[in-house]
Amino acid sequence: MGRTKQIDFEEGADSPRFVTALARGLDILAAWGPDEKWLTSTELARRTGLPKPTIARLAYTLVVAGYLRHSRETGKYAHGDSLVALGITMVSNLKLRRIARPYMQDLADRYDASVSLGIRNGLSMLYVENCRSSAPLSLGLDIGSRLPVALSAMGHAYLCALDAKERERLLGEIRLADRERWPQTQQAIETSLAHWRERGFTMVVRGWESDISGVGAAIRQADGNVVTFNVGGSASRFGRELLEQDIGPQLARMVKVLESFVRVDDN
Repeated sequence: MGRTKQIDFEEGADSPRFVTALARGLDILAAWGPDEKWLTSTELARRTGLPKPTIARLAYTLVVAGYLRHSRETGKYAHGDSLVALGITMVSNLKLRRIARPYMQDLADRYDASVSLGIRNGLSMLYVENCRSSAPLSLGLDIGSRLPVALSAMGHAYLCALDAKERERLLGEIRLADRERWPQTQQAIETSLAHWRERGFTMVVRGWESDISGVGAAIRQADGNVVTFNVGGSASRFGRELLEQDIGPQLARMVKVLESFVRVDDN
């Protein structure tokens, strides 16, 4: 039997293997935010940057395939059962999520904070697990919430866990998405990389939201997938010193413990 030819993914969207229509369809599926159920074709066009006729053609296919639902009364679209089933399968197969939850809850209770596990989705970090304390002031984000890779401690932790080529490719996408803010964004990311190398965690104070601060850390699994964790809350309660001297080191220690479980599971 002949050897299977290795596929080089470095070319990205420039490769002749890249199917633009499929990518556009996936962009449509990713257009919804947390707690959003129905979107119009106009809203989908605005969020994806695709023309409305293209939205209509792709949405038709997604409805027929069960990945979207269409309301005849309003003309709006919602996620379909096939997409929900796909998401449930993905999350249920994330073994680290089940292992990490008690450790995350302990950290949340100790600091009256929000502790989350996330994966990358485009230029966002997507929460797939979240633990909060019973304190009313803990951060109110939940599973399905998104944070920008470029501006959050979780996103910076993800970047830190990538190899140099992967990081440069993603940084190029971030730069193209917001050229105006790129110099400040680049400086903040470089600061986070240096901090991670020295302390084992990233820290962003008043980054993606003016009153939100947090720390982040990441695990790169044997299959190359990167999962990230953060601890966050109001900047008025979680100041730089508390994050730097207490919460950040605790998060880094938690991630080290979880890494040992990942190594055992992979072996």
